[in-house]
Amino acid sequence: MNVCRSESSGSRPTPIRGRGFSLLELMVVLAIISILTALLFPGMRAARDSAHRLMCASNMRQLGSAMILYAHDHRERIPHSELARRGQMLDRMSLTVDQGVFSPRDDFDGLGLLIRFGMYCDSTKCLYCPSHRGEHQYETYEQGLQRAQGRTFSPDGALFSNYHYVGNDGSDELHLLSDDRILITDGFRTKGDYNHRDGMNTVRGDCSIQWWNDDENQFYLALPDTPLNPTNLQSAIFDQVWSLVGDEDEDDSDTGDGN
Repeated sequence: MNVCRSESSGSRPTPIRGRGFSLLELMVVLAIISILTALLFPGMRAARDSAHRLMCASNMRQLGSAMILYAHDHRERIPHSELARRGQMLDRMSLTVDQGVFSPRDDFDGLGLLIRFGMYCDSTKCLYCPSHRGEHQYETYEQGLQRAQGRTFSPDGALFSNYHYVGNDGSDELHLLSDDRILITDGFRTKGDYNHRDGMNTVRGDCSIQWWNDDENQFYLALPDTPLNPTNLQSAIFDQVWSLVGDEDEDDSDTGDGN
């Protein structure tokens, strides 16, 4: 409220105002806020990434447990993958597969066999990493996943996970193995499919969870920006990459770096 002097004195009324911030003071406050934000943001981002990595590992642990249950019901064999039989390495993030001319529909495949009817894994969200930045978000496939939990053999359209599955192609009838074999990793079809830039979670043959570290982001930078055609040569290249991750992860475990 402005308080004015009496007009009886004949002088002009002089308003009395409260003192506000000067431009210099405002700039100093903004500068301090900017400095504090710059100091705190990397720590907050690191804490968020660490939490997402732990949530991703929890998802993979659930998938590993589901795979053990599946193996117990199928003579210790891991879930079959038609995509693995076809050599389509790049497509092994798919939970379904087109069976072809004789059965022109999508059917469950690979990790999709774990969620069918909710028999082995009743939480479909565990197929989706919280760090995923690509097109395969849980919300995209939520309705199809709900139908997959129901009593139907045919999901409506293709379903994709955030994770890559090595798959049992039927040639050697893969059983649950020792920890020198990778069964599941974060997706690496493209940069957008790769969930963590500084490494990836892996499910080993004994269903343990290990972290493969890549602080320099070399693996992420080597991935294509868009999906490649799944030719035999490109599939072979990705198979070699997968083997490389397995070898290096084993080396990390020997030195105590692996989780």
